[in-house]
Amino acid sequence: MPIQPVCHCSCQHSEGDECYKRKDIHLHVKTAASAPGKIILFGEHAVVFGESSIATALQLRIRVKIEDAERESFNGVYLDARSTPHAFHALRLSGRSGVGISVSSDIPAGAGLGSSAALSVALIRALRPEIEERELAELSYRVELAAQGRASPADTSIATHGRAIYISSRETAEELWSIRGNEVTWHVSHLEMKQIPVVIGFTGIQAATGPLVMKVKTLYEKYKLVREAIAEIGLLTEEAVVALRRNDLVRIGELMDRNQRLLTVIGVSSREIEKLIDAVRPYSYGAKLTGAGGGGCIIAVTDNPERVREAIELRGGSAFITSIYSEGARCENE
Repeated sequence: MPIQPVCHCSCQHSEGDECYKRKDIHLHVKTAASAPGKIILFGEHAVVFGESSIATALQLRIRVKIEDAERESFNGVYLDARSTPHAFHALRLSGRSGVGISVSSDIPAGAGLGSSAALSVALIRALRPEIEERELAELSYRVELAAQGRASPADTSIATHGRAIYISSRETAEELWSIRGNEVTWHVSHLEMKQIPVVIGFTGIQAATGPLVMKVKTLYEKYKLVREAIAEIGLLTEEAVVALRRNDLVRIGELMDRNQRLLTVIGVSSREIEKLIDAVRPYSYGAKLTGAGGGGCIIAVTDNPERVREAIELRGGSAFITSIYSEGARCENE
């Protein structure tokens, strides 16, 4: 039975847009949403195994527009599970069909800055405009899991909430929600912290997250050294929570350098990453890769961001100075 139009809802759709209602969800002929990218300050890869992680949102965002269409598409390309997995699974898990999806992004793909998670979150927000934050984080994580095969809720949770989050296997007083997957339960909490000066350096090498996550899983199961490194990353992340709350940049930098050494042990650093880290080390409190690794980006905490940017560019990378605080997922007015 076709969905019948209604004109008495309170969903505040744009003037001139028709509005439709199915079950308890208002569906619009046209909706739009956005979500921020992220950096992982501490704990990437280890968080997949239930260890702690700290993530912050960036000002860079992905924007999604949804329109009713006879043929499902993603930026004009037919939608399917192989070529457009995040959009495909977002539609299926949200219960929507018959839409055309248009996407624009400030976030470079494959750079470790959370582009796929931001896409998943923005898609679900656009497909389900009235969804609550807790359900948005859960459903977006399920999209990532379906698209990648293995994931933690760190990226989708920060894209949902914005600002800064702390993920742990333990409950906290600041808990926003908990999510279970891959036989692990993660507790996601808001982390109150001051702005810290960060420069992001992009190696120019794009690396898909899924294969790197699976690589670490294989090494984790095979080698005790990798299991010990993962556990140590979790412990230093706990120390980093205290340092961030105190805004102790010296200690934050020391822990970043230690985290980077452990990421090298588990096999996700690269020659290009190490080259940029070596370039910025004289001008930074600390530096490390951020995200899955294998290329992508580094982050450096510094009081001299322009000098760090220059050092990155002299080594062939691209750099930008950013704010680490940002609003989370939101609906956008047309």
